[in-house]
Amino acid sequence: MVFDLLTVLHLIAVIAVSLRIFSRRTAHGTALAWLLLVITIPAVGVLMYLLIGERRLGKTWMDRAIAMQPQLLLWAQDIPASTLVDPGVLNTGAESVSRLATGSAGLPLMGGHRLQLLTDSGSIMRALIADIDAASGSVHLEFYIWSSGGFVDDLVAALVRAAQRGVPCSTLMDSLGSRSFFKSQALGQLRDAGVNIVEVLPVNPLRALFVRFDLRDHRKIAVIDRRIAYTGSMNIADPRFFKQDAGVGEWVDAMVRIEGPAAWILEAVSLSLTALQTGTPFAPPPPPDLAPAGDSHVQIFPSGPQSSTQHIEQLLVAALYAARREIVLTTPYFIPSETLLTALRSAAIRGVRVILIVPEKIDSTLVRYASNAYVEDLLAVGITILRFRDGLLHTKSMVVDEEITIFGTVNLDLRSFELNFEVSMLTYDPAFAATARAMQSQYESKSQALQLERWRGRPDWRRRLENAVQVVSPLL
Repeated sequence: MVFDLLTVLHLIAVIAVSLRIFSRRTAHGTALAWLLLVITIPAVGVLMYLLIGERRLGKTWMDRAIAMQPQLLLWAQDIPASTLVDPGVLNTGAESVSRLATGSAGLPLMGGHRLQLLTDSGSIMRALIADIDAASGSVHLEFYIWSSGGFVDDLVAALVRAAQRGVPCSTLMDSLGSRSFFKSQALGQLRDAGVNIVEVLPVNPLRALFVRFDLRDHRKIAVIDRRIAYTGSMNIADPRFFKQDAGVGEWVDAMVRIEGPAAWILEAVSLSLTALQTGTPFAPPPPPDLAPAGDSHVQIFPSGPQSSTQHIEQLLVAALYAARREIVLTTPYFIPSETLLTALRSAAIRGVRVILIVPEKIDSTLVRYASNAYVEDLLAVGITILRFRDGLLHTKSMVVDEEITIFGTVNLDLRSFELNFEVSMLTYDPAFAATARAMQSQYESKSQALQLERWRGRPDWRRRLENAVQVVSPLL
């Protein structure tokens, strides 16, 4: 009797989750992974599906996002014509990428930028602190992780100084990524100085019943005086102290310092998330009157789980198909969708040189196994896979034909494509692409290439385990 009851409950659970999955348009890999989990481990599978099976931002968030969308479009239409660049000035491949970016995110290609690539955490933080100390109008920060210690304490002191001299300062901090910082003395120092702090996507057990708790704000944005901005991969964390017990070495990051109209675009992107979290009206200040800072063309591309389609994945795939000579990518986490995997393989098959640089050690065993499942398919078509051996390479970059550069917070995994709030900077500047390519070459010099025959000789148990983890990778 007990056995029959369990069988009936199992069947009910499978049917209920199946009907829920089939009621919405779900990627087939994700749907199959959930069905497999529910069938094999029903109790665990049903509980996990209830917690993380759907991109549930919550009714309040989604109502705000729907109401804000026309406001964002109207704001984008008022971007001064003097800053706009016709994508027709680009070559055919870059033009198609730029037009897709505009069609997906609504933000145009803009000119008049000066770009500076900063490739080590010390120089990044020194430059950011210097800009905050020179700020006279405003300071706005949005970062996934804040972690006290080292040069982060110097940044906190700079923010306190800015606020005390009357500069409006605000920060967005992800609730989960910055959970230790919310318990630190540094947070109190910022609040006491008058810095406005917004906790994004709060995590608590009650909220988890109604909202998917692992949807995160993964962006890294700093805007000073609405004319200088930073974005890239580095969190507000000193790598000399951050996660030193994880056994992966120091995190290796890069950021780009932007002077020009993209700075206030990034500010508006961040303020829109502030409005979603707090319920305050989305009302960014009007564009500042800026003289051209340089001649680089830049496009900002925000993405997030409030969108029903994976726009950032479409953009990356378009850039891969636009390549004629070379694609170089760096990412700490590589669990590609089938669409992205096909684009990479297709590029190599048609003769494009493809180089993928990933860290030798990462802070997730499951992600490592899932990532390994793709290695043979990539090596077999001539893609070079390099494993960086000098720390956890955390930089997210793509350089195509030393012309198109995509740089920002997006990892090459389904989490970045579907679940995180992310931001990317696209530039169609050969000079900046050459600088980014030089950075990638430095990473190559500290990496070891994987060899196909040696890879094929790994033990069968590893191959089976990697493939098993890959099957459930849409759930990671």
